[in-house]
Amino acid sequence: MKFLISFLCFSVFLSTFAQKTYLLKQDYPVGKKYDYSINSDQIINQKVSGKSLNYVQNVSTDYSFDITGTKGLDKNIKVTYKRITIKSIGMGNELILDSDKEEVGKQNPFAGLKNSSFDMVLSPNGSIKSVSGVESMVDRMAVKISTDTAQIKQIKLSLSKQFNSEVIRQTLESSMRIYPEKAIKVGDSWIVNSKMKITMPIESITTYTLKEIKDGIAILAIRATLISKGDFDSMGNKMQTDLKGMNIGDAQIDLKTGLILSSHIRIELYGKMKAVDQDIDFDMEGINKISGKAAN
Repeated sequence: MKFLISFLCFSVFLSTFAQKTYLLKQDYPVGKKYDYSINSDQIINQKVSGKSLNYVQNVSTDYSFDITGTKGLDKNIKVTYKRITIKSIGMGNELILDSDKEEVGKQNPFAGLKNSSFDMVLSPNGSIKSVSGVESMVDRMAVKISTDTAQIKQIKLSLSKQFNSEVIRQTLESSMRIYPEKAIKVGDSWIVNSKMKITMPIESITTYTLKEIKDGIAILAIRATLISKGDFDSMGNKMQTDLKGMNIGDAQIDLKTGLILSSHIRIELYGKMKAVDQDIDFDMEGINKISGKAAN
């Protein structure tokens, strides 16, 4: 009888341990500051009328997040651009822009982004409820391109199509919205659906799985299907897209604060595009990386 009681108690202990749940969410403490880096490498191959067009590009952005206050369960965050770079090579052309490198006589709108800030409201599940203060960034970028008052007005109009509250909200939310809506156990999965329309429309259905908890860090497996189907404008041209693809990777999340310590995702996107009366075969492969750390 004594052995049976001990065995039952041990069984209850194992069952309780196996069912341990974790609340994985964004919970940055007010007053803390974090550094985030987001890096994207892409290889793009297109075939138009039998002619191959190949591009290699890299976009890297370093941010600082100052947690300035709370709004219910949400956090008010001041986001500052520390550095942004872009490098694009293709068709015999090379474009390199770096916010840290401003040369006299050369246009560099990214130089206006360095140390520019905006405010955002971030919810516990990583969705971004609002972004504000972007207009001043566009002003700073415009004066790095021209000092002519008439030209600046047109430049600001053009820049605001790529740097506006909604574009920035979608860009950051695509990296931040990864948390489940409820407590989970090791082995549990959850799905996050999202739609983006920054350049071309892309819908993603992402499955996250909690693989393990190790030393206060949640380790996630990531797998997603991608669909891009619809119309969009590119440099004044009407485009149609019919693409599909996938993401696969992993992430490490600080269990206490929800800080994304690292993320590594491989992306594939391929299919057909159409511009005016031209059919385009499109294929893209890329790697997206995120790293985060406490700054104070």
